[in-house]
Amino acid sequence: MTTTLRLAAARALAWALLLGGWVGVGAVALALTPSLLALHALVAAWLVVLGVAATVATRDSLQARTRRLALVLGALWTAGALVWAAHGGGLPALLLALCAWAGLTALASGVVRSLRQAQITRPRPPIAAASIGALCAALAIGDPSHAQALALRLGLLVVLAALALALLQLSDPRRGAVSTCRAGLFDCSLPAWPAGAWHDVQQWPTLLAGLAMLPMMAALPLMVAWCRAESIAPQAMVLLHFAAMFVPALLLRRAMAHWHPRVLPVVCTLLLAAGALIVLCASAPFNLLGVALAQGAAWSLAWAGQLWSPERRSRQGTSPLRAAIGYAVVTLAVGVAVQALGPLGLALAQAALGLVAVLAWGYLLARHAPAHAPWVDLAEARAIAVEPQ
Repeated sequence: MTTTLRLAAARALAWALLLGGWVGVGAVALALTPSLLALHALVAAWLVVLGVAATVATRDSLQARTRRLALVLGALWTAGALVWAAHGGGLPALLLALCAWAGLTALASGVVRSLRQAQITRPRPPIAAASIGALCAALAIGDPSHAQALALRLGLLVVLAALALALLQLSDPRRGAVSTCRAGLFDCSLPAWPAGAWHDVQQWPTLLAGLAMLPMMAALPLMVAWCRAESIAPQAMVLLHFAAMFVPALLLRRAMAHWHPRVLPVVCTLLLAAGALIVLCASAPFNLLGVALAQGAAWSLAWAGQLWSPERRSRQGTSPLRAAIGYAVVTLAVGVAVQALGPLGLALAQAALGLVAVLAWGYLLARHAPAHAPWVDLAEARAIAVEPQ
């Protein structure tokens, strides 16, 4: 297998682990605790542990043999703890699974990084590979409301993914070109923004679109439960959710490389505003479905736009842990709103993204702000990653 194919396969597996863990931890937690705040707290803890693991598992000094062994042991630990959590182990077992899965995801990113370094040419953005990984994660999650069956499927996912990544890991990960990975966790899937990003109001819609992933992913198990009451199949809800996040980027991945810098913020504003209107005006369950489509598409295009940014490729050294802590705080804030208000709390959190984006664009129109800040290239914004780029 060529290095290019190895890299594509590793990217897909890394994304499957990221998305499967993000939704899977929350889904199993929902079956173990009646507290919606506790569910969001566990997802926030997963993000923090992922940030900690990312600072270690992606280091170039980690030997290939060590990474392979850690992948296998981490997968067995994760699968065993998940099954134990669903069969009486409760939250302590889930915490063990959470830590192991975060480490496993970081190790997967390390495999991707080593394969990127082995390539002479610059790899293309991983939009197609990430979409395949999202499909694999959606199939593994299936119906997230049955904890015991879900734990078995997720355990199988992590074991198979870890074994495949161990086989894909090159023996000498440092040959070839020097890495130019972007900073963050899972390269642009969530933001570790450039210094001064929030000083440019024109970039706010793109930055806010990057935040849309947080309430959507953390609350997906809840959305499945709420929509089940309206006779919407859980599997369809999960697939629809992931399709909204990846299909727009997949379809527009080539065209976006040539967009004018002001196009992406405008598109993100329109999509975030549409999501806010839908979630506030439509009746259940169409409000939840509509906001998932609109704001999922906003995140998708903001993510893809950043992958094409040349300036983003040269920014390294941003702390994954700092970014992870920031997004854990946002996740907890959403959890407080959902705990207090239920579905309305989630609706208000998502509507707030659209409202702020519209206000930011209205401010620009009123002030006749310049169209493009000098340090921004192609709507520069974001990146949280255990770099599966």
